Amino acid sequence: MTHTVLAVSGAVLVRAGIAAVVAAHPDLHLVAVAASAAEAGDLIERLRPDVVLVDHDLTDSDGLAYAGRLRHAHPDLGVVLLGPRDDHLLLRALQAGLSAYVPRSAAVEEVLAALRHAAVAPASFSASDLAAALARGRHASAALSAREAEVLALVARGLSARRVSSALAVGESTVKTYLARAYEKLGARTRADALRVAAQLGLVSPGLPQQGVHDP
Repeated sequence: MTHTVLAVSGAVLVRAGIAAVVAAHPDLHLVAVAASAAEAGDLIERLRPDVVLVDHDLTDSDGLAYAGRLRHAHPDLGVVLLGPRDDHLLLRALQAGLSAYVPRSAAVEEVLAALRHAAVAPASFSASDLAAALARGRHASAALSAREAEVLALVARGLSARRVSSALAVGESTVKTYLARAYEKLGARTRADALRVAAQLGLVSPGLPQQGVHDP
């Protein structure tokens, strides 16, 4: 059985590389390449590929967000995200419901395995670094101080920094410092990202309201 693939990347070398890799394997067929999310949209609707490979660095869209929208709009479509070797991005891809995450530095065999997995099991996640990333994340979470974890939990419940400072009887700037330290240890760039990683690691309950949450 041949699985059809569509690749989306603003980088000519990435598109050419994927084309060369897929062409050497008869069970995969590259039906089209797109240089942007806008271009890919029409091609996906017209060609109905089994798998879409999305480069994280698109010229007209955030690759992860776009990949997540594709999975939501097309539940039977396999979506593979290609990006840097980054634990945080890998975990966000998992949380977004993507089919697979592949680092740009991955071996050809890993890319092929991700495409094949996405074609037959689009709703399950595959990444060679997943177990190690989760382990590293748990190690990072263990490094959180009791107060950092407490502040993060309150923010996850929807409290603003001002309300957290009132609840804990500390200054608002102190709360922001605790938050900054917490999401640095979790490998997160923003507080919202830190909450997503914390939920993935079981530090906070997923799906809690986040009203009033702003970055320091």
